[in-house]
Amino acid sequence: MNTYMNTTIQALEDLRNYRYHAIALSDGKLANNAEETSGILISKPNNEQFAEVGYIGEMKFKAGATIAKGAKLTVTTSGWFTTAASNDTVVGECKLAVSSGSFGTGIFSFPNVTNKIGFFTNQVSCDAAFIAGTALHLVGANQADTGREADMLMGATTSGTLGTGILFGHAAVRMDPAVCCSLGDDLMVTTSGYFIITTSGYNVNAKTLANIGSNSTGAAFFYGAAGAPLV
Repeated sequence: MNTYMNTTIQALEDLRNYRYHAIALSDGKLANNAEETSGILISKPNNEQFAEVGYIGEMKFKAGATIAKGAKLTVTTSGWFTTAASNDTVVGECKLAVSSGSFGTGIFSFPNVTNKIGFFTNQVSCDAAFIAGTALHLVGANQADTGREADMLMGATTSGTLGTGILFGHAAVRMDPAVCCSLGDDLMVTTSGYFIITTSGYNVNAKTLANIGSNSTGAAFFYGAAGAPLV
């Protein structure tokens, strides 16, 4: 029998077919990465119904790939759990080997999950929705479109709510849907707060600490808008 701590949140999409997937408290929808994951969906709620979410303890999860016993776990698109690679944020540990698409059992502690080690934060009332890892411009409290506007690095936030962002430090950045990067690349902010590789003459807003795929989050050191120009 699984033993876990749980809470209740409102589902804001149809989750009846996603029991034991990862869910984000911030928007009541399936999580797409470990950073925005708040727990595991225990119940089967429809849109706008209340959902039971487990956040600490031994729980079932839905495996998005074959996972070995003892493997560290992370979260990928649509709340699936996979084996954490180097520099991935770890949310738990697999108790028994499980095949892709099956139900596994793991040990989790979501409130302690973070890869934001050594950082300074701030809260702001957001006038736009933010995808985790994109940049905010404090003037207008909306998405930054250039490096000079990249004042804060945001978590997943809905419009009209109070969001927490990182002003400076180790964090997860979101790459542009058409751009990937390598470990050690200098990054700048582009349209809608996404990150791309910095070109000569533009401010460096972050330095990557891992390879990051397009439209994915990964470890980086965020400098904010005060980063020096690339020469």
